[in-house]
Amino acid sequence: MSRGFLSALAGIGMTVFSWYGPWAWPAWPAFAALQLVFGKGQDWIELPYNTRAMVLVALIAINVGAWSGVAYGIATLTRRFASRWRTL
Repeated sequence: MSRGFLSALAGIGMTVFSWYGPWAWPAWPAFAALQLVFGKGQDWIELPYNTRAMVLVALIAINVGAWSGVAYGIATLTRRFASRWRTL
C-alpha cells in the first residue's frame, strides 16, 4: 500500500477517534478552523440545516486532511532516516 493511502486511513482514523475518544485534541484542526471562521461563539449552530451540514462536512475534510498530512510527513521522515541508517 502506498504512503498516501495509509496516510488517508490514518487521517480518517484520527477523525473517528476525535468523535468517540475521551479527548478533544484529535479534533484541533477542525476546532481551529471553526474559531477562524466563526470566532469564539457558536454562531454556526444557528445556521440553516443544509449550511450547517456543509460546515460539518468541511470540518471533517479539514480534520482528515490535516491528520493525513501529519501521517504522511512522519512516514516520509521515517523513510528518509531509515534509508540513511541502512547506508551507515
